[in-house]
Amino acid sequence: MRVKAKVLILSLVSLMTVSTAVVTGLVFLNIQPASSSSSIELAMDPAVISDETKQSGSLVSFNVDITNATDLFAWQVNISWNPAILNYSKVTEYGSFLRATTSPNGTSGWINRDPLANVTIAPFNNTLGYAAIAETILGDYSGITGDGRLVTVEFEVVGYGETNLTISVSGTLATTLLDSAGGSVTFDTADGYFRNTLPGDIQGDTGGTPPDGDVDRYDFFAFLDHYGSSVGDPNYNRLADLEDDVGGPLPDGDVDRYDFFAFLDNYGRP
Repeated sequence: MRVKAKVLILSLVSLMTVSTAVVTGLVFLNIQPASSSSSIELAMDPAVISDETKQSGSLVSFNVDITNATDLFAWQVNISWNPAILNYSKVTEYGSFLRATTSPNGTSGWINRDPLANVTIAPFNNTLGYAAIAETILGDYSGITGDGRLVTVEFEVVGYGETNLTISVSGTLATTLLDSAGGSVTFDTADGYFRNTLPGDIQGDTGGTPPDGDVDRYDFFAFLDHYGSSVGDPNYNRLADLEDDVGGPLPDGDVDRYDFFAFLDNYGRP
């Protein structure tokens, strides 16, 4: 039994013994994925968590999902964020997508097809704010086609504010997909976003400073600066995009009258 060395995002050193398929060593490589786009997408799910109750010490989870995959054999997903807001906690669970493999050895996150046997491949740095999580099918088998979940990742909230959760496609330990022939698979990405600010808390008492835990006149002036903007405009600010057009708590890509009404509802807090 063998692991096809040419297919690995990560170099799985001495990946398994002949009889037990136990992972014994893992070394990541800085492989750069192809840059062209395709219909394959990696997406953070949910796309947005906006929850003022998630303060320091709280836990939040994001999934990484894939759609329109073809012959996916191994993956490495690099997620980056603002370490002043979130810290990586753990891989909660490897998803079911690669578990569709016909390999009797399973995957590195599902060794010998045992849901309790896995090796968590996730070097992380909470000072810089990134984690590179990976999984591969074990053995010489075809990859998986279709849609599904790759992994669920838990974060600890360590600060007040907002952060993107970006699927990084360049730099150290870049996000990479490989097929069963060892080829790099092109893909698109959809990032995530987290905030735990009070609705309407856009800045501190000095322009350009981070939210400060209250909704006051300085936030009102800032809101007016962003009013009428939408994603892509230079003055668009997600912290001023308070809700969608039916009263939901998630930003919808523009700052309009519905956000103004929500701002008024929260003015004067805490």
